[in-house]
Amino acid sequence: MTNGLKYSLIGLLIFLVAGFLALTLSIDSIVKSNIEKIGSEMTGTEVEVDNVSISPFSGEGTIRGFRVTNPEGYTTDHAIEIDDFFIHLNVFSLFSDRIEIYEIRINGPAVYVEQQLRGNNLRTILNNMNDYTEAQPAGAEMVIGYFLMQDGSADLHTEIGGERSARVEMSAIELHDVGTGGGGQATEQVVKQIAERVFEQALQAAMRSGAEQIEDALRDIFD
Repeated sequence: MTNGLKYSLIGLLIFLVAGFLALTLSIDSIVKSNIEKIGSEMTGTEVEVDNVSISPFSGEGTIRGFRVTNPEGYTTDHAIEIDDFFIHLNVFSLFSDRIEIYEIRINGPAVYVEQQLRGNNLRTILNNMNDYTEAQPAGAEMVIGYFLMQDGSADLHTEIGGERSARVEMSAIELHDVGTGGGGQATEQVVKQIAERVFEQALQAAMRSGAEQIEDALRDIFD
């Protein structure tokens, strides 16, 4: 092998490695920034992600350190915390007007319910999401083929009748073909639909817990 050919091969290898790293970082950055930007705008509070790692070849990866900060007026720090969860998506769809996510699997999320006399943090966030989706024009569509959330817990906190707390298990949530109805749904509508199911499960878990200090306050939500 001549020196010229050897250097050409080395240069090609460096180019391919650099291209692969650039593509990987681009995908991870797009997913992370979109989650934080859209999530924060919709919830009216801060949504954070520590790290995103998705293969540009398979589209499979992990999202780590997902947190939704509580709105102003609540004493607990977060409404939701997820250490990490699995995602499988169509990488090329990130650059289109229809984002295709094949699968999301979440294990062990923590949802924090803070009940006050005038309402709770989850209902406040949902109201913010409703206001946002009604006021903003629809963005890119999103479809999620399969969504599973299991082994979750709802941490309940209230100062009604004195400061008290309880922790209960949440029922699993399994959804298929989210966002495919009616000719397609905007990303914001899909996110809101999933948030509604998650928060509903957390509030129902609070009802089933038998914690008298929050049961009466939460009952009004379902009347």
